Amino acid sequence: MSVFALLVLVLSAVGSFSPEAQAQTGVTGTADFRNAPQLSPGSYVDRIVTGDSAWYSIIYTNSTPYEFEVDFQGVDPGPGFDLNVSFVAPTLMIVDGPAGLVDGNGVEYPAGHTNVWFLKVSLETSDQVGVNYPIVIRVDGVQTVSIEACGDIDGCVLDHEYAAILVALAEANADLEAARSQETLAAVEAEIENLRGFSESASTLAPAAQARLARAEAVMAELCAPVSICDEFPDPGSKTPLFGWVFGLAALGFGGFRVFKKLTTEPTSMHEPVRSPSP
Repeated sequence: MSVFALLVLVLSAVGSFSPEAQAQTGVTGTADFRNAPQLSPGSYVDRIVTGDSAWYSIIYTNSTPYEFEVDFQGVDPGPGFDLNVSFVAPTLMIVDGPAGLVDGNGVEYPAGHTNVWFLKVSLETSDQVGVNYPIVIRVDGVQTVSIEACGDIDGCVLDHEYAAILVALAEANADLEAARSQETLAAVEAEIENLRGFSESASTLAPAAQARLARAEAVMAELCAPVSICDEFPDPGSKTPLFGWVFGLAALGFGGFRVFKKLTTEPTSMHEPVRSPSP
């Protein structure tokens, strides 16, 4: 058997190296990047309409070599069709492509952004619009992400750590409430002490004020007994303000002073005959 025949036999047994030869998973790209399906490393089949684009998401780490390829599944429709893929950053900036194959040794993106990146596959043609074609997408250089419960993974301690964080948070909240209560309690205690001091001061001054009021009432009673002017003043009572009695006493004292002065300065010989001056 010739060498050429042997090579043909080997290729027939192994199959071609096209994307169709790999295990392929069905996927449906979306018109909106926000709900794009996530692709792990592997080969996928989808359908795309001419004049349209489909979005897919991937988990990518900075500086990781990557390779993304898109091609028609089965028979190529021929010239005039531009099927390409673009490597898109989290900010929707195209970092590589569009092309049928985009690959590189890695790209960098500023820290602080999500590691969810995107692939944008487009099919452009000038001959027809609205016709869908089956395509194959090959993804390499990205991470495989799966979601599993921590309890189902050996050695996972995230649940315990999260529980410890919750306990620490509850203790911190309790300490904060206790501190707030202490501040409120101190303010109330200070107010109580101020009111107690005011009450004690009032109790101390009350007897002296009552005594002074009693003396004023007694003096007024003595002054008003022989003089009818006191009829103009109201009778003393518990409801009469103290400053009213003070002004009343002042008026009585001024009136008594004028009467006393008039009586003491009046001449005693007012009834004697007036003598005429001598010539």
